[in-house]
Amino acid sequence: MKPTFNTPDWADTFRYLYANKIKLFGIPFAIAVVIAIYTLFIPNRFTSTANLLPSQRPSLGFDLFSEEGGLQSLASSVLGGESEESNRYIILLSSYSTSKKVIDRFDLMQQYDVELVKDAIDILAERTTFESMEEGNFIISVQDESPEQAKEMAEYYVDILNELNTEIVSKDARQYRQFIEKRYNKSLQDIDSLKTEIIDFQQENGVFQLPDQVSEYFSLISGLTVKQLEAEIKLNLLDKTVQQQSNTYQNARFQLETIREKLDEVYSDTSSQNLILNFDNLSELGARYYELELSREIQTEIQKFLLPIYEQAKMEEAKSLPIVSVVDEPHVAEKKSYPSRSIIVIISGISAFFLVLLYFIMKFSWIKNQDYIEYLQNK
Repeated sequence: MKPTFNTPDWADTFRYLYANKIKLFGIPFAIAVVIAIYTLFIPNRFTSTANLLPSQRPSLGFDLFSEEGGLQSLASSVLGGESEESNRYIILLSSYSTSKKVIDRFDLMQQYDVELVKDAIDILAERTTFESMEEGNFIISVQDESPEQAKEMAEYYVDILNELNTEIVSKDARQYRQFIEKRYNKSLQDIDSLKTEIIDFQQENGVFQLPDQVSEYFSLISGLTVKQLEAEIKLNLLDKTVQQQSNTYQNARFQLETIREKLDEVYSDTSSQNLILNFDNLSELGARYYELELSREIQTEIQKFLLPIYEQAKMEEAKSLPIVSVVDEPHVAEKKSYPSRSIIVIISGISAFFLVLLYFIMKFSWIKNQDYIEYLQNK
């Protein structure tokens, strides 16, 4: 008669397991004991944590451009909001140069018993975490076998973060100050040259009075010119901080082009019906005086605009303030954070129990179907 495969019922299986209860529970218990003994040889690690709060970054003159919206609202996107700031912290702290500084400072290659810097960096990365919290704070956690050294390493990470951040911000402030200074010095030179030219013109031709309509035209062009300068400064700063394909950069570029088109339109306005002065009808003398007065008013407005920005840029460059504020200082841990021996032993024991249980169930099924298995082997 051809044998068939019989699935053991649960009652028979339970009786078989009960008959082997000593092995069923003894083997997992023995494994748990071995694991417990093994965990005793795993060195304890202690965690020290620093709780940081990002400080206000320099505005680089953005707050002088607009009281509401405009560049003031743009500053957060250019200089980085909270998430961008925290992401930058993670990049700086996880960099090769930072890891190398920490390894050299605390002689971690000898402590970790490795020969390659890469291996030491990998171990250090496993024992350090940098996390940005939803509340806006930033957490630095460091594990080490010595609680005192864990505290010192966390403090050193805070020092490195402030050092690198200050260097980056100072570089941005220096470049911005140099750009404004160059433009401010050019404005001073333009004013000096213009003053000399106006004096020569007045001495040669006398003072020529133009109607109030011309003054209105001067104000319009000078105002547009200042807006053009503001847009140029904004675009120059964005060119150094964001990609040219970004929406922020493209909007700033479009704004500058629009102002330039408006200025060209005003300069080329020759409609006799327009209330703005049609200077094609001025005499050659009046037109020359118009050019000088227009240049004078434009340079005056530029000076009013540039001077406070230039002064603030110099102040921002001179600052050397911590970029992060320490809310909670790193402390010496009183309890170990690794390894969790009880959890390791419990998980190992439970895993071993289920493996042994599966083994006995499969073994019982094999015993019940031994004739069928032999038949398949001989077939």
